Amino acid sequence: MSEARFLGKEVIFDETIFDCLIVGSGAAGFNAALHLFDKGVTRIAIVTENRLAGTSRNTGSDKQTYYKIACAGDQKDSPRAMAETLFAGASMDGDLALCEASHSLQEFFHLVSIGVEFPHNRYGEFAGYKTDHDPLQRASSIGPYTSKMMTERLEAEVQRRNINIIDKTRAVKLLVDAGSGQVFGLLALERGESFRVYFSKNIIFASGGNPGLYRNTVYPPSQFGSSGIMVREGVRFANMTEWQYGIASTKFRWNLSGSYQQVIPRYVAIDENGNEEEFLSSYFSSVRNLGRAVFLKGYQWPFDPEKIGDEGSSLVDLAIYIEKHINGKRIFIDYTRNPRGLALDDIDAAAREYLAKSNALAAAPVDRLLALNSMAYDLYKSHGIDLAKEYLEIDVVPQHHNGGAEVDIWWETSIKHLFAAGECAGTHGVRRPGGSALNAGQVGGYRAACRVAGSVRNDVFFEDAILKTKAVSIIEEFGKEFANVRSGTTESGGKKAGDLLISLQEMNSRAIAFIRSGDGIETGAKALEAIAREPVEMPDTLTGLFNLREIILMSRLMYSAVLAFIQGGGKSRGSCLVVDSIKNIRDYVKGVEIDTRYRDKILNTAYIPGVENRFESSFRTVRPIPKSDTWFEEVWREYREGKFFSEKD
Repeated sequence: MSEARFLGKEVIFDETIFDCLIVGSGAAGFNAALHLFDKGVTRIAIVTENRLAGTSRNTGSDKQTYYKIACAGDQKDSPRAMAETLFAGASMDGDLALCEASHSLQEFFHLVSIGVEFPHNRYGEFAGYKTDHDPLQRASSIGPYTSKMMTERLEAEVQRRNINIIDKTRAVKLLVDAGSGQVFGLLALERGESFRVYFSKNIIFASGGNPGLYRNTVYPPSQFGSSGIMVREGVRFANMTEWQYGIASTKFRWNLSGSYQQVIPRYVAIDENGNEEEFLSSYFSSVRNLGRAVFLKGYQWPFDPEKIGDEGSSLVDLAIYIEKHINGKRIFIDYTRNPRGLALDDIDAAAREYLAKSNALAAAPVDRLLALNSMAYDLYKSHGIDLAKEYLEIDVVPQHHNGGAEVDIWWETSIKHLFAAGECAGTHGVRRPGGSALNAGQVGGYRAACRVAGSVRNDVFFEDAILKTKAVSIIEEFGKEFANVRSGTTESGGKKAGDLLISLQEMNSRAIAFIRSGDGIETGAKALEAIAREPVEMPDTLTGLFNLREIILMSRLMYSAVLAFIQGGGKSRGSCLVVDSIKNIRDYVKGVEIDTRYRDKILNTAYIPGVENRFESSFRTVRPIPKSDTWFEEVWREYREGKFFSEKD
């Protein structure tokens, strides 16, 4: 009864029963593994499709940020104060905000202790700076590659402990027991060729975001996302509508935030005949206002519809969209010359003061960049792009998903013993302070490890024969979902999986990116249903087939959520502009109506397994910030007795 076949291949059953599997090899996944091991849970393994391909290892910005409680100078801060900042971003649960704040220094100094060299002064104060949506100076950084260094140092600690890393292995299907509603393992594709089942008492999903939804993103090409695996099992998702979109370079994918904007470069549009235009001048009433908006993009980098009116910083993003996607021009940033008419003696006072204090009042933008943040210049130089000599082609693209799998205060999903940490967890609200995502990933991994350490089970359910019987039944049923996969060539009636995926990604980039219209989304949703029914030619690699299936599920979930939000009266908010029609996009240059109706609501969306075409979305009220009891003797007693590990709120 233990034998099984899937897509014509034999399924191998791994002999180990793990206490926990971690899916993903980024900063969140490595951190979860470390905390598990250090809490005595050592029968664990990290399952990863490509150890070197994750987002946290391959992305950054001019000065990539880690957000924590302020701990330098005379700033007055506390866990609750930071939680209130996170909570104020709207549509965020207060208990999660308090968890992220309370553990922020713990996880920050954990990184410091393993060699991530966040800067401090001679007295040991870890100085901070102010990031977007930040009332204090809670941000810290080691430069463009903060998350890369975090990942590398965390991995080194994982290797030092000899924690098993199962590389070149892609999670394909979670094994969930229908009776108990708990996860007990996963079906995985090894090296794109063979299938293996791993049994585990707990699984922590830490596989990053879902850039595979879109054709053009700032994510590294190696990053695709795999949350569709959770969608398939009916995991409840939160705030799927909420992404961050921002200006990024397209030849080499990188966020153009912070210093890249604060030096006030020149924005250029080039038409099909090679004619060049400084297009921003037609959107701003003066070069002073233009320079101020570009400078503020450094702090206010994600697109924000609230910042379109009064010639705000996000008018820059909207202008890029109109010139590129409506007028058909290519858009570039030029660091070799100032915007036409810009005089440093006459720029906005805040911009001039910042540049003066940074000794960066040089004549040209590239010289200001070299003075302000030479590492930001060197980054592009290392990828064969010299900002002192060439234009940088740009677009406004997806940068981070604020939504994801809904979790409780232990980062456990709606499926028992399945956890989500990092970007695949929907712990953020509509607007989050810059850098809070890195902290959330570290805290989420720690909290999940705490919960697992307090609940490792040794019940009869995990006897080998019982597990295999359940797994065989699930795999056989899963195989039926691939009935429309055709062997052979396209003449057999199937379309290429890669072609279908590209069509879907391009449609999503038009319909559910940072500019959205009700009509466009309804049209996209209908087209998506047709794509889901298309017969598919068996691709050369099975990975391509699973990528397509998972992105179809993720797309259907996203369209369901966006439609529910707009049909419920939701308007522009966060990093999304909701318009009546793309044809009337210029009507929104002067400003838009911002949604306030759902600030205290979270939009839940889930697929109902086994029911064709059924996705459900509904709003719920956010959980408030708890009024926690911090009486020491009571906290000490509960801690000694291990209640906070084993008892779930």
